Amino acid sequence: MRGYRKKQPRFVKAYKGETGFILAEMLVALSLFLTICAFCPLTIKLITEGSTVSYSLRSLEWDVFIHQLKKEVRLATSVRVSEQKLNLTVEGENVQYEKYENKIRRRVNGAGHEVCLQEVEQVEFAQIESGVRILVTDTSLYKRNAAARSFISLNEAELK
Repeated sequence: MRGYRKKQPRFVKAYKGETGFILAEMLVALSLFLTICAFCPLTIKLITEGSTVSYSLRSLEWDVFIHQLKKEVRLATSVRVSEQKLNLTVEGENVQYEKYENKIRRRVNGAGHEVCLQEVEQVEFAQIESGVRILVTDTSLYKRNAAARSFISLNEAELK
């Protein structure tokens, strides 16, 4: 009796010692592929909403700056506005807000460099009744303004 051997098709070559993928290799490749696919939507969302995050951070920075400015104006005994500078006298110390490069910085008694607001194109301080108005234009030409008022009349406080 003669053994039966199946013929190989002509277009398939058999190589000796070549094995296919094993199950473990397939599972590793599949898990790697799924991990990459899982991070794709997060990456796309981060890229498309990157400017929104930056804008919201700028908004928060503005809120903190205005809150600090209002607090110091309320505590001030005198307010002087000149060009792009705001001078306050708070508890005997001279506090100065000024535009420096593209920032608004705070200095106490002419020393220090505390950055209060960044990416500022233009700043205008204007003295109003018992307070100060500030108008800020950022580098993307978005304008914001606010007013900070004192509870006491600043003219009366300067006379004392």
